[in-house]
Amino acid sequence: MNTATIKKTDIILHGHFYQPPRENPRTGIIGKQLTAKPYENWNERVYADCYSANVNSRYLSGVRRILSVTNNFEYISFNFGATLLSWIQEKHPDMLERIIDADKKSMLRLGHGNAIAQGFNHSILPLCTREDAKIQIAWGLEDFKLRFGRDSEGLWLPEAAINPMVIDLLSEFGIKFVILSPWQCKGIENPNGKILDLNGTAPPYGKPFILTGEKGGTVSAFFYNPSLAEGISFGHLLRDADNLYQQLLGIKKNEQQSLIQTATDGEIYGHHEPFGDMALAALIRKVNERDDFSFTNYASFLEANPAILHAELHEGEGKKGTSWSCSHGVSRWYRDCGCHTGGEEGWNQKWRTPLKDGLDHLAQNIDSIFAHEVDRIFAGSLSAETLLIKYGKVVSEPSKTGAFLDELKIEYPFAQEERENLAKLLAGMKNKHFSFTSCGWFFNDIGGLEPRQNITYALRAIDLFQGFTQTDLSTPFLSELDKAKSNRKQDGTGKTIALSESRELPGEVEASLFFFLNRKVALKQDYCNTYGWYLLDNVIQADYMASSMEISNSASLCSYQCSVVEVPQDSVKIPHDFTVTILETNTGIHNVYSVSTSNIPAKMLDELFMEIDRSICILSEQQIEKIILNIKNYSILAKTSPYLPMGTLYLETMGSCLSVIKYLFNYGTMEIWDKYKQSFAQMLDFMVKHGKTPEMDLIRSITEKKIDIVAEKINKEGLSEEAVRFITEFLEMIRNFKFQPNLTKIQNALYPYLAHHKQPKEKTDITMVNALSKVLNFDLSL
Repeated sequence: MNTATIKKTDIILHGHFYQPPRENPRTGIIGKQLTAKPYENWNERVYADCYSANVNSRYLSGVRRILSVTNNFEYISFNFGATLLSWIQEKHPDMLERIIDADKKSMLRLGHGNAIAQGFNHSILPLCTREDAKIQIAWGLEDFKLRFGRDSEGLWLPEAAINPMVIDLLSEFGIKFVILSPWQCKGIENPNGKILDLNGTAPPYGKPFILTGEKGGTVSAFFYNPSLAEGISFGHLLRDADNLYQQLLGIKKNEQQSLIQTATDGEIYGHHEPFGDMALAALIRKVNERDDFSFTNYASFLEANPAILHAELHEGEGKKGTSWSCSHGVSRWYRDCGCHTGGEEGWNQKWRTPLKDGLDHLAQNIDSIFAHEVDRIFAGSLSAETLLIKYGKVVSEPSKTGAFLDELKIEYPFAQEERENLAKLLAGMKNKHFSFTSCGWFFNDIGGLEPRQNITYALRAIDLFQGFTQTDLSTPFLSELDKAKSNRKQDGTGKTIALSESRELPGEVEASLFFFLNRKVALKQDYCNTYGWYLLDNVIQADYMASSMEISNSASLCSYQCSVVEVPQDSVKIPHDFTVTILETNTGIHNVYSVSTSNIPAKMLDELFMEIDRSICILSEQQIEKIILNIKNYSILAKTSPYLPMGTLYLETMGSCLSVIKYLFNYGTMEIWDKYKQSFAQMLDFMVKHGKTPEMDLIRSITEKKIDIVAEKINKEGLSEEAVRFITEFLEMIRNFKFQPNLTKIQNALYPYLAHHKQPKEKTDITMVNALSKVLNFDLSL
């Protein structure tokens, strides 16, 4: 048979990309997470391994030079959790643009986009109240529409968890399809209209089926290929793209389905499976170059192949529903069902039930208060549910709450004095929803990072709602958490964890302390007026030891008058270093806090130390020249002397040398580079000869940071001859001293000019660009 006549088989690989919300709900800032080293938090770590890698995935030649860079999202089906995209938008907006662009390109290629929405913060929908499940879906769809500029045709159900109630809600929202595990399917309809029990076998993955809810709503479902999902997730198929392609050929030949499709956690492509993104890029290239397969997405396939036959799902334990990661249904998220990710011998997950019960009962109280307050504020003209659905426009961007309420007031008038109350109520409801994020029950112990985070969100919801009721919200919640015993004795119970979290600094205290310390250590041009959701509105009085200021929270719309006084270090009678006084403007609540330096969050300390470092390293040319001369003289004497001074002079010399290198590499201009590059080389030579391991590690970090700074400048301002020349000379210099920095970001910045004919700035020498291409390990040229 002529192979040209063989029809290509459609293929869909779906990646579920997601991280739980990690922000401190008091400030909106993700704290430093030491377990994520060398990155400051887990979002950054997975971003480097996976999210950024899949936007810029390398395809290498046999000698490991770059032949192409692929945006994998142009070819795979994918969803991103809203909480993850919010973080990406803030920290890596250029990457978010690339993800959205990939969806647009798939729209042009297929008529439907690769991206689909997700339940907002990954709550298990069958375990939600119907009202909460509806809000989770509404917020997820609204967030998707605002980012991607279109309605989502499908919805990724958190943990693929579904039951008849969820099916009806999906139908109400017009969702066309979902993706489920084959083991969630109990039976399928035959052509005669009879449901046949599958008896534990997998349903066909090559076509969609119709699911029907308890009230008659319907949605199409694709049950993914289980062996392919297993191979990708746990069988290391992503270690060899040729092997993966052969696996697909075997499935095509042996099973003869019109569609091969499967779904996995997206993080397998580079994070759980190192360099899995590169295997995916290589697979994409092979598929596009050959005649066996064609990448499509679910919406496109569904349009051409609408579901005709019905499927019936398992009910799960207690008829609560099923999921893809709990063999008992959805029990993993409310009881000790036996599903876990490890832990030590003898551990159990009995803590799950009291944690779930405590949050459920707290949520009932909060919902009741919210409904009452909304009815009071709007006099019945706007329901609590409608207000929450409308809030979906800004739920991912709390700083826009004020503008949202101003717009809402035009349609649904309310008293101006209720503006802050509404902001508090809405923020509280968001925190209530976040407290049910599924990761809080998925792992092994209540003392883990994720359950702690859920508890912290619940505590913040209590803080925001307690002022609206005479009922004590905290005591019954803590009482139920006390039944949730940790497997680690030192962690106590859920109540122990909650009390520990409640002792953390209030957001307004943390923010006012930051603004005070920032002005103590930073240069004037580097003063910062924002700290998470907090804004510094006015500094009333400030000196080195005390400051008075006005700050506001852009999420809750609360405003504060604050004063910070530094306690002298020789004051032995007072066991703290700062006194922070907070007056909440609208309520008149007045509190005084004693804050020790040991209470300052690690993330804030990093910011302050960075400002100190910058202040030290900003030098005048006169200072630079003096230090260069001193280093030169020190080197001459050290070379001819039988010993090297190892006291304070050595330390001061090393420190001065590092200060100059930091300034020249991180803060200097091209003029500075041209004038002092020979001196740079001399100082690097000095550091290599006389520095120790910590100094060498710091030099490596400085050189990588400099390259990344230039990459960011190219992304923002375009490729110039000046940038090309600098990178070429800079890399040549540091490589001469055996420093090999990470070139990922500068390669990503240059690639569009090499492969997509993006035009460099005027007067940029193409010969120089091609030379830099070789230096950066490309097998490409203009």
